[in-house]
Amino acid sequence: MEEITIQEIRNFNRFYTQILGLLDRHIVQSPFTLPEARVLYELNACQPATATLLAEKLGMDKGLLSRILSAFEKKKMLCKLPNSEDGRSRFVQLTQEGKTAFEAINMAANRQIMGLLSGKSVAQKKQIVEAMHSLRRVLADQTSGKDDHSLDDIHIRTDLQPGDLGALIQMHAKVYQDEYDYGIAFESYVAQGVAEFYQSYDPEKSRIWIAEHRGVRVGYLALMQRGAMAQLRYFVLDRYYRGIGLGKRMMELFMDYLKDKNYQGAYLWTVDELPAAAALYRRYGFRLTEESPSTAFGKPLMEQRYDLKLE
Repeated sequence: MEEITIQEIRNFNRFYTQILGLLDRHIVQSPFTLPEARVLYELNACQPATATLLAEKLGMDKGLLSRILSAFEKKKMLCKLPNSEDGRSRFVQLTQEGKTAFEAINMAANRQIMGLLSGKSVAQKKQIVEAMHSLRRVLADQTSGKDDHSLDDIHIRTDLQPGDLGALIQMHAKVYQDEYDYGIAFESYVAQGVAEFYQSYDPEKSRIWIAEHRGVRVGYLALMQRGAMAQLRYFVLDRYYRGIGLGKRMMELFMDYLKDKNYQGAYLWTVDELPAAAALYRRYGFRLTEESPSTAFGKPLMEQRYDLKLE
């Protein structure tokens, strides 16, 4: 398996190198080398910045970066500003000439990408973006040390779209298989529950929150009407989006909706293998009210019920 994985990655590298060659043609037609263009892009993205920060962002040799910055300064494409926090370093920032140079390269690059995507359907374009997103996310620890996302980058929507429910089932199955070794019985259980949720779905009394990053689904939470009570269901986050406050934000949305619709309270079913989730539920007033042993998902565990009563 390891040899197959390595070979597939090398095959992809050769393929993508050809794609990069096509996309970098605009660099050849410009007065800038590829390293110079990369510096221009980064200067525009994080103004102002220090040379040290740029070197870290680009993974570039400091000597090469210094020569590029000096050349830009001679061409009046950047200026240096004092750093009030550190007198030993200075900020570098694009001048109007530098911004003009960047815009020319950027527009050419955009035109070439549009050409590359020409003829592709909306679904194919989305598939490309999702694949790139997944690759970047998985390899982030080996490159920059972390993926560059924060809570502000996450969009949470409440409208159901085609593919949402299937993706919800798939995310649950993958997360619980990868992290807790749950079998196919769990996926079947989730699928049956999701079907029930949709068949009785009333947007005036029930709600689903879908967290997205760059158009890719990364989390779910649902509120299902159960008479005067609400059931919290399908709370799951992609592992790469935990620890940024997304779970807390989604729980806040759940609580706001619960109160806005005048529910008497809420309840949920979970298992004892999720201490972080249980702690989050308790933070919002849920209390453990029932517990029983189970092997429903292919392994021994304790099923738990948490209840919340609103005053």
